[in-house]
Amino acid sequence: MIQRRGPHRHKAGAGSSTKDKIMKTRNTRHANGLLLTAVLLSAGFAPFLTGVARAAGNEAVDMIVELLSGSDNDMRVMAIQQIREKVPGKAATLRFVELLDKLPDGLQIKLIDALGARGDAAARPAILKMLNSKTPAMRVTAAGALSGVASPDDIPILAGLAATGSDPEKNAARRSLRKLRGGKVNAAMTEALKGAGAKTRIELITALMDRNVKNSLPVVLKSVDDSDLAVRLAVLDALRAMADENHTAVIVKSLKSVKDKSERRQAALALLATCRRGKAKCAEAVIAGFDGADAATRILLIRVLAEAGGPKALNEIVARLTDDDKSVSTAALRVLSGWSDRAAAPHLKKLAGDVKNLRNHILAMQGLVRLAGPGKDRPADLATLSEAMKLATRKEEKVLVLGALGTIPDPKSLALVASALDTPSLVEDAGFAAVLIAGKISGGDKAQVRAVMQKVAKTVKNPKTRDRAKKVLEGL
Repeated sequence: MIQRRGPHRHKAGAGSSTKDKIMKTRNTRHANGLLLTAVLLSAGFAPFLTGVARAAGNEAVDMIVELLSGSDNDMRVMAIQQIREKVPGKAATLRFVELLDKLPDGLQIKLIDALGARGDAAARPAILKMLNSKTPAMRVTAAGALSGVASPDDIPILAGLAATGSDPEKNAARRSLRKLRGGKVNAAMTEALKGAGAKTRIELITALMDRNVKNSLPVVLKSVDDSDLAVRLAVLDALRAMADENHTAVIVKSLKSVKDKSERRQAALALLATCRRGKAKCAEAVIAGFDGADAATRILLIRVLAEAGGPKALNEIVARLTDDDKSVSTAALRVLSGWSDRAAAPHLKKLAGDVKNLRNHILAMQGLVRLAGPGKDRPADLATLSEAMKLATRKEEKVLVLGALGTIPDPKSLALVASALDTPSLVEDAGFAAVLIAGKISGGDKAQVRAVMQKVAKTVKNPKTRDRAKKVLEGL
């Protein structure tokens, strides 16, 4: 029995010893953490206790250096966090930089990241040096850390890395190119375009586009005719994002000359986006592009003019209705029927009156009714709707007009609808439009409303429409 207890006691003693060591380690960590916090708090009073605060700041730096040089990972993490957020100043930065060569790779990477987050240019040389590290993760971290400390002189380095590095390095360099702030950085990026290789130019152009550096476009445009397709596509992307009416002619020229499908699509999108921004100021340059353009390009230009708008654009669309190519004239008709400005109404009335050409008649009627209907910023044009009803030759167009009239709570609209109650093929649609108007109309001649509702209740077969007419009558 005694011999069995001996080993048992020995194990218990060993367990207690291990527990004591763990507790001691935890207490030490806790104490170090509290001490570091206290020192950092003291350093925070620098504006008031200059001498004492400087001493406290130095003590905080000493403690951070000591914790980083130690073996306790938890304390190292705390120290790294303090480097990122506390203890400012060039002197402190240089102390931390001195530690780099003495730390293992994993901790070096974390320190480089923290130095970048500090945003102190004093760490820049050390971070630039790490771009040549043999450790891939270090190079990636250094590329990202440059976003906080890089100077305009480093733009070619970052652009080159974004163009030729590994995928993680490219992504890190690209993020840095976009995060760097200041007019000097933008100017350096623009300047770096000159003489750069194709891949590097693409990265710079894309970064300038993402940074919305519009004043870089004169230099960017020098690559619009580059021999490299990828470069030309990057230029068109930049124009799509930043171009204004002054660049319309350049984009039109590109659209007319390109042969590659992807490039043609990008040119069309760039022109479309530019005209959306520049509106009527772009019209003249687009119109000039029709000269010598093939049918497919003319169709694209017609669609773009719809975005530009304005009198010049409208006149060109009308002129294209007689284009020699049927596909072009059809495109012009569709754009005219969808025109947002009521200035197109006279042209649509003329086309609607040509009942021999059913396609033209239908599209013109649809456009005319849409323009005459009420909009967010304009009242309904009852005179045009009345004229459209006369121009309509088929039930479908007449019903379209009745539908528009039914949204207008006006005695004149009610009168126009009521006149269709005598047409057997339209009575149901006219009756429905009439109860819609009568239910919303305010003021006006109650006798008129009563007479129309009585007629609806008598002539319309749809029971729901009749019931609604009766309810209106009850409320008069």
